Amino acid sequence: MPIFEKKQPFSKPSPIQKPAVKKPLPPKTLFEEKKDWTRTDFLRKTSKAPLKTHSSYERKKMLNETFPSRRFSTYISEGETKTRLRELRREEYRAKTYTEKSKLGGMRKYLEKQTGLKGKY
Repeated sequence: MPIFEKKQPFSKPSPIQKPAVKKPLPPKTLFEEKKDWTRTDFLRKTSKAPLKTHSSYERKKMLNETFPSRRFSTYISEGETKTRLRELRREEYRAKTYTEKSKLGGMRKYLEKQTGLKGKY
């Protein structure tokens, strides 16, 4: 037996392996589940995630300020959300004081995180 020859370990015969079933990937954005969300479902879905600095009441208030009922009707679509994120980015840029900028930036980042929309709109 040569020096560098590997010994083969004794092993039991393996049972027949079943093909792996791939699980479907979870949706990356909120709008991959549905195209349009009703206001109540949208607010319920986006205000569930915990945020350390804001209570649930403050999150709902912030979302109602971001999507006022007069401007955004019964349904909120992906296009309207992108438009509102773009407007928040502009308002943040134009804000004069640090507190205004931080408030608008927090609203924008929270909304981006909850909807899964990122980048330039």
